[in-house]
Amino acid sequence: MRLESDEDAVNIVTMHKSKGLEYPIVFCMSLWMPSELWNKDRAECHIDGEMCIDLGSEHFEKHLKFALNEQRAEDVRMFYVAITRAKYRCYLAWANVQTKEKPNNSAIADIFAINNFGAELPDCFEHKALENVEKPTGHYSPEIKKDIFHHETRQRDLRFSPWQMSSYTALSSLSRTFTPDLPEDKAREPLELAPSITLDLPRGAHTGNVIHDLLENFSFSDLANGVDISIARDKACLRYGLKVARPEIIDELLQNVVQTPLSNDANFCLKNLSESTYLKEMPFYLATQKINTTEINRILANEPSFQPLDSKTINGYLTGFIDLICEYENRFYVMDYKSNWLPNYSPETMLDAMREHNYGLQYWLYCVVLHRYLENRLPNYDIEKHFGGVRYLFVRGMEIDVPLSGVFEAKPASDKLIALANLFAD
Repeated sequence: MRLESDEDAVNIVTMHKSKGLEYPIVFCMSLWMPSELWNKDRAECHIDGEMCIDLGSEHFEKHLKFALNEQRAEDVRMFYVAITRAKYRCYLAWANVQTKEKPNNSAIADIFAINNFGAELPDCFEHKALENVEKPTGHYSPEIKKDIFHHETRQRDLRFSPWQMSSYTALSSLSRTFTPDLPEDKAREPLELAPSITLDLPRGAHTGNVIHDLLENFSFSDLANGVDISIARDKACLRYGLKVARPEIIDELLQNVVQTPLSNDANFCLKNLSESTYLKEMPFYLATQKINTTEINRILANEPSFQPLDSKTINGYLTGFIDLICEYENRFYVMDYKSNWLPNYSPETMLDAMREHNYGLQYWLYCVVLHRYLENRLPNYDIEKHFGGVRYLFVRGMEIDVPLSGVFEAKPASDKLIALANLFAD
């Protein structure tokens, strides 16, 4: 399973890949090893500013020395890259393997050869000699009794396995008139003006990422009550590269989102949901066993927000995250936040956007997840009684005083939902 962050994990990276990165503590365990040319039958070096390859000229030995010097310079450069990755502490290991006949020519050989290394900065440098270990003698050749070892014979070819981890985005790329999801769909949004509160919010995935981040990490009631989110908001903007002349406009937008009624019942809004009645960013894994997308097309035929998919067999797992699953008056809902900039947020315009980006496929898959979840978790589950439906929140168009403003709502037909769910294995 992929982690949301590698911040607390141990990372093993090459020095080239580590450029520009920073880690709290760094271990450089192989810098003591002398670098050697991978091919001594040819010398690659620069002569008069041009790259030359000597395959055996009369000046080969001279050019080989040039090549070794260039390799040494590159080693020194990479040594600098390696030891400057650490924020708090850097550990270097040195093995004294040099002899008079074969001196160590690694980048740090001269540094560690100095006995008073770091003496001038005792608070910054510390070195410690480890105990000598006796050199092994003789030849290790254990006797192996072959009759005690056995293994199972592989029955299938793993190189061409149809098993795969898939997602809504991967499936939606099969849409026959597909406009891709983030960030391409944002770049292609029309230029007409949206409601005034969002005029100063740039279009693009970075705006959507900031909105998602804040809705995930703050309670809906706190957002409605105007709790100070400026520190988290500014960090999110910096993280996702969102520049806004007046950042407070994000606070105002979020207050609209959590207070806009999600039905004709004025009490049904995010701010009135207790934390025990919703799940944010719910992860899921749906098992699939050789499902062809034509079966999905057949079940969802004539659904106005769904685009048919090109034929493909999926086998393995379908995975993703649902922005929000919540319960209101004993009914359960799938919700998703969208930051699309539309010319207006009428039901017809939102339906066009749903179809254009094939969000219809997305919400049907999410409904399957919720349906399966309720089957397993809710006693006496009845799809007609407990399944509330879908709310796609187009956050730029939501207004507190207008119920369902900026909200696309749908109630999937039970027979289609059950048929779609039956495609997926238990």
